[in-house]
Amino acid sequence: MVVQHNMAAMNANRMLSGVSSAQSKSTEKLSSGYRINRAADDAAGLSISEKMRSQIRGLNKASDNAQDGISLIQTAEGALNESHSILQRMRELSVQAANGTETDDDREAVQNEIEQLQSELTRISDTTEFNTMKLLDGSQSGSKVQASVSKSADAMLTTEPATTGKSVSAALTNTADGTESTYAVTVMDKDGNASTTTVKFTAGADEEADANAIIKALKDTDLADKFDMTYATGDKTITFTSKEEGVSSNVVLTQLGTAKAAAATVTPGTDAYSKLSKDYAAYDGSGNIEDAIFTVNGQKFAYVTDATKLGDDYKDVNYIETAAATIDPAEAAKMAKLINSKTGISAEADKNGNISLKAGSSNTGKGIELQIGANEGQTMSFTLDDMSADALGVGVGKVDLSKQETAKTATTTIDAAIKKISKARGQMGAVQNRLEHTINNLDTASENMQTAESRIRDTDMAEEMVNYSKNNILAQAGQSMLAQANQSNQGVLTLLQ
Repeated sequence: MVVQHNMAAMNANRMLSGVSSAQSKSTEKLSSGYRINRAADDAAGLSISEKMRSQIRGLNKASDNAQDGISLIQTAEGALNESHSILQRMRELSVQAANGTETDDDREAVQNEIEQLQSELTRISDTTEFNTMKLLDGSQSGSKVQASVSKSADAMLTTEPATTGKSVSAALTNTADGTESTYAVTVMDKDGNASTTTVKFTAGADEEADANAIIKALKDTDLADKFDMTYATGDKTITFTSKEEGVSSNVVLTQLGTAKAAAATVTPGTDAYSKLSKDYAAYDGSGNIEDAIFTVNGQKFAYVTDATKLGDDYKDVNYIETAAATIDPAEAAKMAKLINSKTGISAEADKNGNISLKAGSSNTGKGIELQIGANEGQTMSFTLDDMSADALGVGVGKVDLSKQETAKTATTTIDAAIKKISKARGQMGAVQNRLEHTINNLDTASENMQTAESRIRDTDMAEEMVNYSKNNILAQAGQSMLAQANQSNQGVLTLLQ
């Protein structure tokens, strides 16, 4: 008999310790609902489930992003609904002014209303916003530069004049008088997508008569929204010149003509651009910080001598640190690269430190880009065009109802604007429908991923209750056996009596 080593008690204690540990883990799993509470519970399962969790949360946030995109589109489309109403009223007035029963005084009153409607169209375009982001002023067209500075620094930004877009010309050979002929124009956009517009015309006595007939037919097509069409008598060519910088100037006519027309030649135009002066000063902590901030396509930029001077209220400002308040050409070049990387707009600094912000470059932005997936690159983009009166072709000087003759032609002009807004609203509706399908897909993927993650991470409560009950019984039995083992050495005391 020994008293130093009670092996039975030691064995019972060891078994009881293991059961207590298992019972503790079962208690943790049952109370938390998770099978894996620490990496030691299932190292491989933890790694897999955490990856799944990141995907699930990404999918859920992507679904929210798509919902926000729908809200943005509905905001823009709601504004265009009112623009449509304005254009319908303008068309109604143009029909009224074209009537011979109206006097000049009557038409002057009509023209006064037209001018107010033109102003309201532009106001809607300039002020429609979502989350402070302007939607219909052209800044979301994907290529048009919208550069601005604070009012006190307005002199630092200028718009340089330039020709509009690109000109494309094709020689025309006269066909037999009275013959019905076809003229085809193939347009290729910046993404390489081609579309062909074909019109029929009746040949006249000479090339000029043919050209006028062709131009008249083409003005009833979508090409009239993008191009001015003129005929040069000397060269006997029809020239198409894009109306706007930016989007339109990226359109290239690759083919023009009938069976007798020569191949088209393209004359590149120079897009208008905004220039930020080299005299723009960096913010050094003194004065109004707003005076140092300028905006390009919704992104804020500034030169600063010390980045800490920006503070928490201006974390959204993209900045270049400068050695002094005066900007040198090297620092301007850095700013140009920063603008390019943040907006996609082609920005170039000259040797003096002036920065030119050019629209219509091959490195234009993407309009509005939505993150609709859990991973990088899972995006979709869409654009919203400028919907001001001038952009719609119904601005000042374009709709004149003061005379009966001009009132007659104004109806066609307004019809083209109505058609443009109808097309834009149709595209918005298509994008909204696409986003709704995207949301359904994302929600389904998230649900299925959550199911898979649950199988790895969650506790099977029924199974774990069985383990808990087993360990509970074993713990009670172990405690009883430990007590019995401790009593086994009591016999030694009888030998001492």
